[in-house]
Amino acid sequence: MKKFILIVVIINASLLVFGGILLGLGLLLGGKTSFSFAFKDKTFTEPVYVDNSFDLDDFTSMYIDMSTGKLYIEESDKCSIEYHLLEDFVPEINVENGRLSVIQKDTGFTTFNVLTVQDEQYVKLYVTKDQIADIKSSSGGIEIKDVNINGTIKSESGSLNINGSEADSLDIKVSSGRTTIDNVKYNSIICDQSSGKLIIKNVEADTLDVKSLSGGIDMENVTAESIVGNSTSGGAGFTNVNAKKVNMDVTSGSFKMDRCEIGELTAESTSGGVKAEETKIDNADLDVSSGGINFNLIGDVNDYDFDLNVSSGSVRVNDDKKKGDYILSNGKDKKIKAESSSGGINININ
Repeated sequence: MKKFILIVVIINASLLVFGGILLGLGLLLGGKTSFSFAFKDKTFTEPVYVDNSFDLDDFTSMYIDMSTGKLYIEESDKCSIEYHLLEDFVPEINVENGRLSVIQKDTGFTTFNVLTVQDEQYVKLYVTKDQIADIKSSSGGIEIKDVNINGTIKSESGSLNINGSEADSLDIKVSSGRTTIDNVKYNSIICDQSSGKLIIKNVEADTLDVKSLSGGIDMENVTAESIVGNSTSGGAGFTNVNAKKVNMDVTSGSFKMDRCEIGELTAESTSGGVKAEETKIDNADLDVSSGGINFNLIGDVNDYDFDLNVSSGSVRVNDDKKKGDYILSNGKDKKIKAESSSGGINININ
């Protein structure tokens, strides 16, 4: 058996060396390290990149549909565009009646590279004014900086980064890739994330409606009237979040709050539990299947009524510890209601 394994190892090593020799000879003889393949025509071609830049007439709305390449949108003192793309992906660009359209057709080409790093394909758009936007990107990602974007953004593959924007509403849908929303102010933000971390920081909004199927949700330095969140896998973390109403549903992963201030909290956790540190909460309604509840709150325990129930484990409110139910009803304005199927409830308020 050992002899057979040795023979296999020797054969594999010999094939690797032989392949390396053939690759080296191919390169020395002028072989290409990159090529494009057209699925429609079943042909191979040498990739040709096109670089171009030019000024645009002023516009206040945009429709962008890209199949390949990263999209950059930045503030400038004049409207212009530049791109570095394979010639088959050069878009149709037009400004008419104050509306910009950038439409890139999917030609079915795919570029392959051998021992080389593929050039980043991109379109860079420079704008001077607030924009009503309808943006679609199939592959490559989107980065928006210091431009007030109002409208919809859809990214199927690639990260989405928005930094420095103030407008009425933002509706985002990301299929795959990290989403970061930083330093923005909106009346309404809706974000539907299928795969990848959703990061929201330094944000002011009336309403936040966020969903992450896989990857989790992180919020930091957020002020909102209402936050509705759903994290299926990956949990949720709030740091310095100030909101009148929060409704969070976490299926797999814990829901953690640190230095937050919340008026009305409704939270459900299937696995992972709910935790809070140095946080102010006026009223809470919690339902935890597994993981328990651990609250270290800022306030006066005498200002609260409690309705706490544990199927397995104990209940503790400050120094008062009990098995099973803990009910205290004195008609207080603040109330914490919590139920935990598996895992204890520990609440400390001072």
